[in-house]
Amino acid sequence: MIAFNPRPWLLRLATIVVAALTLCVAALWNGQPFFYPDTPTYLRGAEMGVARVAGAGTFKPWLPPRAQLASRSSDTPATTGPLRQLKPLTSIEDKVVLAGRSVYYGALLYAGYLVGKFWLTVALQALSVAYLLHLLMVQLWGLRGRQVVLVAAALSLLTPLGVYAGFLMPDVFAPLVILSVGVLAVYWQQLARKDRGTLSVLLLFGLSAHASHLALAVLMLMAVLAARLFSARWRGLSLIGLAVVAGCILGALAAEWTFNKVVTAAVGAPPLRLPHPMARLIDMGPGTDYLKKNCPDAGYAACAYVQNFPTGWEDFLFSNDPAKGAFALADVDAKRRLSDEQLGFIVDVLRHDPVGVTRGIAADVLQQLSLFRVDIWGYGTQGLEAYYAGRVPDSVLTGMQNSRAAQPSGFNYWLTIASYATVLVSVMLACLWWWRRARASGSAQMAQPRRQFSDFAWIVVTGVVANAVVCATLASSLDRFQARVIWLLPFLALAVLAAATARSISPTAAAANAAINTKPVF
Repeated sequence: MIAFNPRPWLLRLATIVVAALTLCVAALWNGQPFFYPDTPTYLRGAEMGVARVAGAGTFKPWLPPRAQLASRSSDTPATTGPLRQLKPLTSIEDKVVLAGRSVYYGALLYAGYLVGKFWLTVALQALSVAYLLHLLMVQLWGLRGRQVVLVAAALSLLTPLGVYAGFLMPDVFAPLVILSVGVLAVYWQQLARKDRGTLSVLLLFGLSAHASHLALAVLMLMAVLAARLFSARWRGLSLIGLAVVAGCILGALAAEWTFNKVVTAAVGAPPLRLPHPMARLIDMGPGTDYLKKNCPDAGYAACAYVQNFPTGWEDFLFSNDPAKGAFALADVDAKRRLSDEQLGFIVDVLRHDPVGVTRGIAADVLQQLSLFRVDIWGYGTQGLEAYYAGRVPDSVLTGMQNSRAAQPSGFNYWLTIASYATVLVSVMLACLWWWRRARASGSAQMAQPRRQFSDFAWIVVTGVVANAVVCATLASSLDRFQARVIWLLPFLALAVLAAATARSISPTAAAANAAINTKPVF
């Protein structure tokens, strides 16, 4: 009898597909992918771009013509409160197109909509995660394919990863950016050419999917380069790999520049970036104090709304409440002034109260590190009507109303408890692992792979911290921002446990590792 021996590439593909399916469990159980109020904004931006290139009516429209006229392009909710009236912030007629809603991620959403109910989008997101897990665990760390599936299943059920894989927002690509930077910096020499190319494309798309991902990568690259420059311990990091990271950053900047040029040519004005830093400083306090003491002489457009301050950053940007809002209340010219005056405002507030700004940002970053409650499950009837009525097709809204996410559920509570528990255990295991590593540091045979894994783990942890810095500085400390990356810590811990289990119970593990010319690194 001839034993069945599947080709390595087929086994690799099967493992990645099965792992990806485990990451789709939450969305499948819900009955559809998870929506967010910004999801229609991303999609409509991409739809308008496709219509200009291919011609109106070439592809199925997102909304019927009458609904498109009512929504007046890719609108954004005017507030985060579920009961307030929504007001579009963007308008082609007024030459106002918001920057920061990636048309490239919108294209991924639009493709998923055209193929059918966004499952293509979810599948590609899950496959991207599964590919990186397989690349690390099997090809670089010498583990086995079934362990990839088990780790993916554990991450899907015990961390926010499964929900974010089915989330129609670019958040899932933030942790993939962190992993990609780590792999390119540490394992460049071990990567096959096809994996170098795939990883570079994945990183470039992740950076183009959201501005916060780009800021995250820049912060990580600066930290890694500084470590390599000033510490001999980090000299082993690949300069070529870091150059690829830098090239992807430049590529994402070029993609943003192209988008700006296309919008300027199409509507007659450049995209308008939401004044997040201004809103953040006003919410924090120093910005409010500066304006109250210096308006109207300061000359900022925000002076017209100083009677509303202090106000939350979300209210500053999105609320149309005359007693709380600012940006959403402003006319077109005032909106552009608020956007253009951000840099000068930041400088003036820093001069006014450098200690207050530094203290506020530091406190928010520390708070952000501890906030990763899962809160994207559960629309509620009022939320559906306020955020999505008229902004999504009737069939999609009906699907949302019939989904499990629209019903009262303990899923958020369970997944939050599980996430905090797994992160706590992961930190404890990390301390134990580093203690054992220090004791075994004399082993020459394992020094190189263990050092590489240690370097990679430190880069990942740096990325998790950098994510908190970026999000807390540019926006505020919100659970969703840190929940998107926190699963990276349990992933590292589970990989170590998988290696320990393989060595203790699998007599064929050594043969399998020898077959792929690698050794477990732990």
